Amino acid sequence: MRTTVELSDPIYRRLRARAAERGVRGFSSIVEEALREYLERDADQAPADDAFAAARGAWSAAEARRFEAELRDAWATWPTARS
Repeated sequence: MRTTVELSDPIYRRLRARAAERGVRGFSSIVEEALREYLERDADQAPADDAFAAARGAWSAAEARRFEAELRDAWATWPTARS
């Protein structure tokens, strides 16, 4: 499938250089490879996991417990799927 993607000039130059290093004329295969790796990695880890990992150590134990309690309370009020 063909599509249009806008790239910054520095990224475009690096991509063309990488294609030349590999001896390929275009860079579709490189872009597809990069997207495949990104999507596979992204599927293995939820975005919330990244945020929680980055925040590790930023809260005290009491703050973390309070957040967890508030989160449980919020989820308890969330509508459930109906069959």
